[in-house]
Amino acid sequence: MSHSRGTSAENPEPESTLDRVKSWYHVPALLLVFGFMLWNRARNYASYIVDGEVLFTGTDPWYHYRSTMYVVQNWPATMPFDPWTYFPYGNRSGQFGTLMDQVFGTIAIIVGLGDPSAHTVGMVALFAPTVMGALAAIPTYYMGRRLAGRIGGVTAAIILALSAGLFLQRSVVGVYDHQVAEGLLQVTSVLGVMVAISVAERDKPIYEQFLDRDIPALRASVGYAALAGLAISMYLWTWPPAVLLLGILGVFFLLWLTLEFVRGKSPEHVAISGAVMMTTVAVLQLAVIQRLTISATDHTLLQVILAAAIAGGCVFMAWLARHVEANGYGRNLYPVIVGGVLSTLAILTAILTPDIFSYFVDQVLRVLGFTASPSATQTSVGEATPLTEPRRLYQYHGLALFAAVIGAVLVLFNQLTDREESAERFLMVIWFAFILAASLTQIRFGVYLVFPVAALSAVAVDYVVRWTDFSIEDGVEAYEVITIASVVLVLFGTLLLVSPTALAIGGSAGPGEEPAAWSESMEWLDQHSPEEGAYGTGGNGNLEYYGTYPDQEDFDYSEGAYGVMSWWDYGHIITVQGERIPNANPFQQGSTTAANFLLAPNETQANNVLETVDEDDDTPAQTRYVAVDWKMANTYGQGGGKFFAPPRFYDVSNVSASDYYGSIRSRQNSQQYMNYRTQDYYESMVVRLYEYHGSAKEPQSASQPFVYVVDWDTATTRNGQTIRASPADGSPAVKRFSTMEEARNFTESDGTSQIGGFGAQPGERVPALEHYRFVGSSETSAYSSGAHNQFQLIESAFGQLPSQQSSTGDCASNQTAMPIGNQTYCMDDAATKTMDHTNPAWTKLFERVPGGTIEGTAPANTTIEASVPMRNNVTGETFTYTQRVDVGSDGQFEMTVPYSTTGYDNWGTDKGYTNVSVRAQGPYEFNIPINPRASVQLNGTAEVTEGQVVGEDDSATTVNLTVPNNDQTTETTTDTSTNETSGGTTDGSTSGDTSTTDGGETATPNTVVRPSTEPLP
Repeated sequence: MSHSRGTSAENPEPESTLDRVKSWYHVPALLLVFGFMLWNRARNYASYIVDGEVLFTGTDPWYHYRSTMYVVQNWPATMPFDPWTYFPYGNRSGQFGTLMDQVFGTIAIIVGLGDPSAHTVGMVALFAPTVMGALAAIPTYYMGRRLAGRIGGVTAAIILALSAGLFLQRSVVGVYDHQVAEGLLQVTSVLGVMVAISVAERDKPIYEQFLDRDIPALRASVGYAALAGLAISMYLWTWPPAVLLLGILGVFFLLWLTLEFVRGKSPEHVAISGAVMMTTVAVLQLAVIQRLTISATDHTLLQVILAAAIAGGCVFMAWLARHVEANGYGRNLYPVIVGGVLSTLAILTAILTPDIFSYFVDQVLRVLGFTASPSATQTSVGEATPLTEPRRLYQYHGLALFAAVIGAVLVLFNQLTDREESAERFLMVIWFAFILAASLTQIRFGVYLVFPVAALSAVAVDYVVRWTDFSIEDGVEAYEVITIASVVLVLFGTLLLVSPTALAIGGSAGPGEEPAAWSESMEWLDQHSPEEGAYGTGGNGNLEYYGTYPDQEDFDYSEGAYGVMSWWDYGHIITVQGERIPNANPFQQGSTTAANFLLAPNETQANNVLETVDEDDDTPAQTRYVAVDWKMANTYGQGGGKFFAPPRFYDVSNVSASDYYGSIRSRQNSQQYMNYRTQDYYESMVVRLYEYHGSAKEPQSASQPFVYVVDWDTATTRNGQTIRASPADGSPAVKRFSTMEEARNFTESDGTSQIGGFGAQPGERVPALEHYRFVGSSETSAYSSGAHNQFQLIESAFGQLPSQQSSTGDCASNQTAMPIGNQTYCMDDAATKTMDHTNPAWTKLFERVPGGTIEGTAPANTTIEASVPMRNNVTGETFTYTQRVDVGSDGQFEMTVPYSTTGYDNWGTDKGYTNVSVRAQGPYEFNIPINPRASVQLNGTAEVTEGQVVGEDDSATTVNLTVPNNDQTTETTTDTSTNETSGGTTDGSTSGDTSTTDGGETATPNTVVRPSTEPLP
């Protein structure tokens, strides 16, 4: 049976495998990219779930979780006002509770079948950034495809997948922050604008078509412009400061419309698209406007006015082009007129509304003026600091960054030589330039940079492919293969090899140690303190956690409500994990108040700070608790310390970090340094709380028999800078003396030295606090932090305190194990107590109390010291609280103490007070201190009840103190043969907190133990 061959139209040739590959290769490529991005971002999810609790990385994700929970509880509404932060005012934040939280709140409701648990919402929030991050590959692909074909699209998507920049870092599991949503929505918005203006260039809409209602001719141009406006509006709904994109588009339309007219083309087509687009934005922003003010941080008139101004500008420039052309004016006059109009408007704005003009100038400089001096807020907020090391851009984006620059140059060159070059390519260059400048000004804007880098790199690749005339059908030449392979290696090789890689970022994702430690302390606070609205009153709280409250400037808190003072970094964690109201939060609200309290040099000033923020009406709503962690008292900023930040906000007087600490460089290793502290550091509230638990602290005591002196010499660096360096004679930078007299003699003869300033050792006595007591903590120790232990080891090297590496990971009973990376160091307990005073909990909680009164009689004209041994039942940590008071000539004395010794069970949370975990191990005992190592123990002890301390019992504890008949002193002496102290303690401690000298050392002045020669990690 024969068959005749038909025509190709009737029987087309079957599609070859090569043709199918050419037509569809981008689909599996894009799926692989999407799958890799999703896997790489989500693979460490298990580390974020601890004992069934979902943790997040950073601070903002906690509040986004709260906002999402509110949506779940009140769907589809978002939170209008939140009294659970910024005590005693409450807050509305326009950057939270926006579209992102609505979307994922809705998803949580669907996943939870209408009634999701808090854990379900947490799991949705946990994976939300990974999904948004992977979805960004889709608009990135289409953006690259529009600019450089399918090869360009795949190239752009792969660059996005392999980039280790901020977009990846903000889109790994657990970072439930609006920054990843910003990146996804900005690239989608720019893609929408690209499509809209390209359709306008194709269909060439004009004004008369609107008059004639030529809907078929206008449908595509107007429709795509409106969709682009919707995409921009969604971006603004998610993050109000996205007005940055409006500014970028405004500059684009200004330059493009001018360029088009000058080179003989009509700007009207793109102007119509821009006008429709921006009008859509203005109208849609009216739907969510919250305040009739000008602010970029909330939904205000700013977004509406700016969008309307750009729309009006597009219309004006289209009209002006017609007017200039109709009157036969030279086209070069057009930019002069446009520039003149803009200058006039700017001058009028500066004259008529100087505040608005200054606001816009400040915002532009803050976002784009990378040479401007950053504010205190910017330098304290990591993501708002300038990019001081531009090499990071190479680390993040590899040579794709340079390929993007080449692509931008090629686009601009073509704009000059080809009048038909498309507007969307020019838009890409403008976008890249602005985002690059913003990334250098504030690190956070680097989250956008990968998108224009990927798109313009695709343009560069497209030029290479076209230059080589690469085509499989025409045969492949060797030089073509070599060229294309080189491009692949250049773009992708550096991304795979330069550290950190995308794989490394994804593999190292984790919540860190801090959230778990704070979670423990906040769980303690939630369970052991009264509910909000119940402090001092008992019963249940009266402030609904997910309640709906009207927007207001100053919330009126009821009796029993209270605030929790801490550094603003931890405000959201206090709100979400502790379900308590912080005085300061990561919106930087209350930051000055927090700084003024934490750095207060005395208790009176600290109390005054809190009194200024307590409710000023008849309801006694006050700040009742203080939460501090080791980082807040730590001066090593690069090691996680946060003490550097409060001086930037402190406004009681003009101070800086150098008033509290300075650095001494090692002469043997210029990269290694230790921080010495000044007396102002030790007298700050944050140190007196965290290190001393409100107790007095002596430069020398029975438990710490040595006086420490920090010694340095000056040195000159290669660039001529004078610095402090370890002593030139090779002696240790920290020296120890047996007596204060010897220490003073040394500092008087050596002008570059000071008494104290090492570890927790002050140079002068730090008095006790009367109204703040240690009540609870995290179970996690600060010693679980590698960063904490690192600075301890560095200081031990400068101070010549004994530490050694342990090959087995086990340490002796009198040593503390400090893991640093894969190595464990053993440090003698005597050394760690010098550094830290005690084995510290990561986070410690203190209560502000009226205090109990002890009064009575004692030997006239003496100074007596009261002491009480305390134990933290959460960690087993022990310490002794001491306080001194002068006795009058009549033999009478009175003191206020913050710690009770009995009656704890009578005043728990059911009565509106704290179920304290830090409890006395005996009564107050008294002595007359003679010198740091000698005292006269007095007859008589005192019990102070919990009711007295919390103010429910106004009576005073009375005690009559007498000197024992034998009039003996209790003194600590040193046995140089056994290297152990003998004799009793002088602080009345029953905790066995006696001190031993370091092994192998005799206690003679200036005698020290040389450090281990083992290198520090």
